[in-house]
Amino acid sequence: MGSRIRPALAAALLFWPASAFAAESEQAGGSWYPLIFYAVNFLLFLWIVRRYGWPGIIQFFRDHSRNIREIRSLAEKAYQDAQELARRAAQQLELLETDKRKLMAELDLETNHQMGQISQAAREAINRIRHDTEITRVALRDGAQRRLRETMAEAAGKIARELLIRNFRASDQARLLESFIGRMGEEAQS
Repeated sequence: MGSRIRPALAAALLFWPASAFAAESEQAGGSWYPLIFYAVNFLLFLWIVRRYGWPGIIQFFRDHSRNIREIRSLAEKAYQDAQELARRAAQQLELLETDKRKLMAELDLETNHQMGQISQAAREAINRIRHDTEITRVALRDGAQRRLRETMAEAAGKIARELLIRNFRASDQARLLESFIGRMGEEAQS
């Protein structure tokens, strides 16, 4: 291809200055020679280009058009691939949005369930605290009553002992003391 273009260009360069000089020298007269000379030079130029450069020029334009078609084909394929990727991305976004809504609904359900569990556990804790408070109150009351009885029993025992020591004889004292201690033991047990 390059070997055919070079001779054509060389011939064009050789004839171009000659045609310019020939045209300048003939301006004064009104003859047909310059026109014939230009026509011959042009035809010679066309013949040289056609003979040596035309196949290279045709091949250049064929290669160039083939490259353009290939690039266009690649660009169209890339465009179609990009459209397909965009469609897939839109589908993925829709799936993600659906998953997000589903997850939010599940989280809401779980949150409501957990809040219900916490509320129920709080009510049960309140009931246990009330029950424990009642048991503690009853136990404290019973303990206080028991201590009061014990204190009263001790005081009554001391008073009775002192009275027995002062007023009774030893045999009366023993009998009454045993009777009194027996009753006090029965009261303390109940």
